[in-house]
Amino acid sequence: MAKEGKAFLKGGIGCLVMLFILAVIAVIAGGNAHIDIGGFFMLILIGGFFGLFINWIYQKGKKDG
Repeated sequence: MAKEGKAFLKGGIGCLVMLFILAVIAVIAGGNAHIDIGGFFMLILIGGFFGLFINWIYQKGKKDG
């Protein structure tokens, strides 16, 4: 269970980091960027589920190999 928790957290944080990078690029290019609390939590959830999916694929491959 600990591996799933770490995968969820890494996916959620990774998604937020990617948003930050894209926001910085947008601001440098002359645009603007903002996020509200709902979007913050949605990004964590979406990234977390993506992290769980990637972890599932990795664990399945590790078991088969």
